[in-house]
Amino acid sequence: MEQHLAELPQSQSQKIGDETTKGWGVTGLGVLGALAMTSCCILPLVLVSFGVTGVFIAQLGALYAYKWYTFALSAAFLGYGFYKAYKPVDAESCADGTCARPIDRRIMRATLWAASAIVAVAMIFPYITPFILKF
Repeated sequence: MEQHLAELPQSQSQKIGDETTKGWGVTGLGVLGALAMTSCCILPLVLVSFGVTGVFIAQLGALYAYKWYTFALSAAFLGYGFYKAYKPVDAESCADGTCARPIDRRIMRATLWAASAIVAVAMIFPYITPFILKF
């Protein structure tokens, strides 16, 4: 791929690199948003189960008030990440053979699906906790 990029004009190879960087950047922001979603509900439970104690764990519950803001940011980042990951390659830009070997997006897509699952669990966790605690 590096040889192929070296043969491209500077503007075309820069465009391919920018698209890759944007896609991975948005994927990273989606993962950070998913982790922010867990900070109020799931993260304290995980920390206590690993034996981490302290006053700061109780303070994480105060972040529950910001649940919908973090959800909105996470959903926006994940939505844009999915757009970048599943966006079809433009046929006109491939006419000269510059994208004969397109970038493998499987890892990016798997990461986005995992982050989406974490966001979904974080959203339903407060509602299913009473049922879990009854066992």
